[in-house]
This record gives sequence, structure tokens and C-alpha cells, in this order.
Amino acid sequence: MKATRMFERTKELIAGGGGFTLAEVMIVAAISVVVVMSVVVAYVGTARSWNGTTGLLNIQREASLGVEVIQNAVRPASSLTVSSGVNGDSLEVYYSVASGDSLAAEFYMDDAGNLLDINGATVSSNLDSIHFTVVGSQLHINAWHRSDAGTPNRATDDQAVEIFSTVSCRN
Repeated sequence: MKATRMFERTKELIAGGGGFTLAEVMIVAAISVVVVMSVVVAYVGTARSWNGTTGLLNIQREASLGVEVIQNAVRPASSLTVSSGVNGDSLEVYYSVASGDSLAAEFYMDDAGNLLDINGATVSSNLDSIHFTVVGSQLHINAWHRSDAGTPNRATDDQAVEIFSTVSCRN
């Protein structure tokens, strides 16, 4: 008996005797809007997180490469000279030659926040400050790198990295 009644009801639905009420359609639409909005919010949050992490990794890499260039120049040095400038410290690296010490490398920060070498080539960018301290034959480097990794003109998106390193002169 039950199978016959189900068969009759199915025939009615197929024939157009049934359908969705306005209330059912509205409920399904509301649930669909909530699901779509949840997906959009999750996507936006993930994209922001990705951009922030990528920006931080970029300035960490930039800072590390800049310090590595300085370290490679300082290791074979015979002496170092640090001068205080308008934009931060500058470093002069001298190598021992037959006639005495010769200037081999120089590093300083320009007005745009770039770390430049003796030839004016950019070694690292996005510097806020750089300070060199010489203690005996060791050079201490302290640099702040900053970048707006997210939305321009929003300080809350800015990323900053402080890098501190020590390198010894071998000569």
C-alpha cells in the first residue's frame, strides 16, 4: 500500500502538482548567501596572510643578503673605519697591500634607504637605519629593514626586520 501511495505522489510531482513554496526558496537563498560570504571572507583572510608573509620573507632575504655582502668584504680586511653620517653610519674597509692599507670597500645608506657600496651600486634596499660598531677586529652590524607589504598608506601592514650580525677581520 505504501509503495502505491509513493508512486501516486511521485506522479503528482512530475505532473506539476508540487513544487517549492516561497518560504523554502527564501531559506535556501539565505543559506546560500551565508555560505558564499563565508567563502569570500576566508579567501580574503588567506590572501592578506599570504601577502604579509611574502613581504616579511622578502625583507628578511634582502636584509640577509646585504649583511652577507658586508661580511664577505670585511673578513679579509686589515682595518675598518666607521663614520657617522646624516642617514646612518658608513663603513670603510681596508685591505693590506705592499704600500700599506688600501680602501677596498665602502658601505653607506642613501636618502632613499638603500645600502650602497663603494661604486654606488645598491647592496640592499628598504633600510630604516644601519649602524656599524668596531670592537677590536670585530664589526657589529645592526640594521632595520622595513617594507609596506600590504596596503599602501596603512601603517598596520608594514613589516620590519632587525638584523644583527658580527663578523671578524681575519688579517
